[in-house]
Amino acid sequence: MIDDAMKRIDDAYTLRKLEEMVKINSVVGKEGEFAEYIKTELESLGLKTETQMVKPGRPNVYASLKGDKPGKRLNYNGHLDTIPVVEGWETDPFKPVHRGNDLVGLGSCDMKAGFASILTMLKAVQDSGHKLKGELSFSAVIDEEAMGEGAKAMLKTDFAKVNAIVLAEPYPCDESKPMPLGITGKILYDVHVHGKAAHGFRPQHGINAVEDAAKIVANLDKLTFLDHPDFHKGNYSTLKFEGGYLIYSVVVPASARFEVNRLLVPGETPETAIADMEHLVASLNLKSSVEVKIKPPKYEAYVMAKDDPIIKAFDPVYREVVGKAPVYQYAYGITDANTFAGVGKIPCLHLGPTRGISDPKKGGGTHEKNEYVDVTWLPKVSRMYVKIADSFLNN
Repeated sequence: MIDDAMKRIDDAYTLRKLEEMVKINSVVGKEGEFAEYIKTELESLGLKTETQMVKPGRPNVYASLKGDKPGKRLNYNGHLDTIPVVEGWETDPFKPVHRGNDLVGLGSCDMKAGFASILTMLKAVQDSGHKLKGELSFSAVIDEEAMGEGAKAMLKTDFAKVNAIVLAEPYPCDESKPMPLGITGKILYDVHVHGKAAHGFRPQHGINAVEDAAKIVANLDKLTFLDHPDFHKGNYSTLKFEGGYLIYSVVVPASARFEVNRLLVPGETPETAIADMEHLVASLNLKSSVEVKIKPPKYEAYVMAKDDPIIKAFDPVYREVVGKAPVYQYAYGITDANTFAGVGKIPCLHLGPTRGISDPKKGGGTHEKNEYVDVTWLPKVSRMYVKIADSFLNN
């Protein structure tokens, strides 16, 4: 019975695992030690594990619980990497510090608290002997904070042949951070402008690539953005601009380049975005020649059906445990769901422990100094994970 599994949820275990995980440096590119910790913990719970070496010393870790009857397949996922340490930390980023309901430490919120709740869910199911149909599986992937290579690698495995994935990202699914029913995609324009060098005192003899590149950047607001009924329009941001001398010289610059981040809504593709930039460039009648390219990373936009089975399993569980209805949105941003759902077409649910609602503190969130998680979310999320797994697989 599900009640047996619920009674086996060990909140002290959840907190202890979170504290242990924060002590492990898993900054993007250095996920190996944390992957080994997760593998060892899964095996201690009686699960058979598999590893996939995505990059040298950077493995994905997988595990599964086979049900006693055929059925659907559900995966709980997290990313092993954290961002690098940013400036301004008031404590050791790799030493968990309790401040009231907050646990401070790098990766505490994004997303080691989510891992702690997944492990608690798996432990409760194992300890109780609760029977599930189909398969309940687990995946821990590398590189989400960079190029998403872990999620891409997972798509090549049997663990991607699932009916849904629950991402333990820090989404409380309330007004502060609603549950995404879809997420924008993105490309990174890499635009190269080729002019002609000349003496800087006689610029009329050359073609100034920097000035022509600047004209393009100044007209980026003329790009054509599709107006999607749910997302509305994407956006852009110039991230880098290069050109001119490396060592001072009075020379008309013959080359320049710039990079622009562009968010895509469903219906837009890298190909349509390239064509849009090329159309803008052509309309400016520049003397320079221009190459419009894109460079990694790129991500696909996706939209979920509002009545997808994973949403139908999640919604009543959230109402029961949290005491109010979840909030949904079509989100601007990027998670590994852009790979799992955008490329793999696997429905994805975002749900995980986060910081407090209407928190009066400044800073301290994900990708900031003094990152923290509100530990009062841990029991709620652990319980929701158990109930969602039971509802999705058994009902």
